[in-house]
Amino acid sequence: MARAISKGDSVLKRIIVLGAQVPFVRGGAELLNEELVRQINLWGKQRQVVAELVQLPYKWYPETEILSAMLSWRLLDLSEANGQKIDLCICTKFPTYAASHANKTLWLVHQHRVLYDLAHTRFDQPHLSSRDSAVRDALRLSDKEMLSDIDSRFTISQTVTDRLKQYCGLSSEVLYPPSKLAPHIKSGEYGDFVLCIGRLESMKRPDLLIRAAQHVPHAKVVIAGTGASDYARSLAPLVRELGLGNRVELAGFIEDVRLLELIANCRAVFYSPVDEDYGFATLESFAAHKPVITVDDSGEVCRIVRSTGSGWVTAPTPEAIAESLLDCYAKTPAQLRVLAEEGHRLSETITWDRVIRHLVESRL
Repeated sequence: MARAISKGDSVLKRIIVLGAQVPFVRGGAELLNEELVRQINLWGKQRQVVAELVQLPYKWYPETEILSAMLSWRLLDLSEANGQKIDLCICTKFPTYAASHANKTLWLVHQHRVLYDLAHTRFDQPHLSSRDSAVRDALRLSDKEMLSDIDSRFTISQTVTDRLKQYCGLSSEVLYPPSKLAPHIKSGEYGDFVLCIGRLESMKRPDLLIRAAQHVPHAKVVIAGTGASDYARSLAPLVRELGLGNRVELAGFIEDVRLLELIANCRAVFYSPVDEDYGFATLESFAAHKPVITVDDSGEVCRIVRSTGSGWVTAPTPEAIAESLLDCYAKTPAQLRVLAEEGHRLSETITWDRVIRHLVESRL
């Protein structure tokens, strides 16, 4: 039986942030959802606004499981909880936006990419049955229909906005998310190592930096991140095979305090994902006045580095990356700081005040 709503409750505005969670996996999207909820609650303390994160487990295989996940969200009654009205629903990545709510806004992290830009690539299944293909066709139709129903559409980057327009014909506004580390990032020394941050996955390609380091004898590398795939397990043998054990450190999982030290004191940050949706590492590097080395197919990372001029954009080959490393080590600390200046200015414009103004204030 639902409890009676008190007089105080009647003026309280309740917001839910929806997340699709792959159990035991935590990446940028999960951290973003948690920080969004925390920031709304900080902002809402004096405004009678509270937020909570609501998540459902997500499994993307076999293809029919994706339909089940979409249907699970669609069948939820999110109009109220425990007899209390839910005033706003913020949807993030696929398939959370299948949820029904009278006041729904979208801050799109990404769609189910193998339906679109990753279809028929090495990141997709090698073979699809006729049934799987039919399921995907149904998913694309449903995806467009559900996204079309939302009149307030934001994305985390221009790359995601462009995909949404290209594949679904829908417009959206870019709203960059701040890193949760941003308030704590400091600029330290320009040390003798290049830092690589992120999950150890084939789509992040940290092996490119390892392979590039063999061509630059004085380059040192620290790779901070974990992974459970065959790709992740292949990195340590690769370091040994190339004889780089004294120059490449696979640091594994590190706490935020240590990560902040590494960002503050690295020479530059290397980040080479495949067509990345956003990439917190880029802006975290800029916040510390550190330039970024990336590649020309890294999506939003490439877009940001090119637009600011705050780093190097190369072909995704070890040899091309090695050339950028050589230039990075040839520059003085003063030159590296100047190189990163426009990126630093950009990082200062990305604030939670702006995010909350668009996602929350305009909808309550």
